[in-house]
Amino acid sequence: MHIVFEANPNCSENQEFIFNELGPPEPVRAILTGDEGREAECDVAAVDDQGRCSQAMAVKIADSSDGIAYMIYGGVWGIRLRPAQFRHEPWDLANRHQWGEPFKIYGKKEDILYGTSPS
Repeated sequence: MHIVFEANPNCSENQEFIFNELGPPEPVRAILTGDEGREAECDVAAVDDQGRCSQAMAVKIADSSDGIAYMIYGGVWGIRLRPAQFRHEPWDLANRHQWGEPFKIYGKKEDILYGTSPS
């Protein structure tokens, strides 16, 4: 999988990556993240080049340091994250409770919550 990110309203980074996929992608609804020393659930969505959010995906990849990892990825503008306590707020690139990233890499499958994304 070849991923190229140009700075956009969701992610301000210009980056290019190549990953070796080890399985089929699966839909992801949320991920577990560290928040002030404790685990917190964050919804995750894909962001297209119009700023619209849709289903994010996860795929098993080869990782040079750990051997196997899981990449959470989205649309042309990356992924958008929203802490579960703000789930009632719609996806919005201007929302200060949400943030964008090109993708996330996780070493443990248990930190990924599979299923369809909350709206």
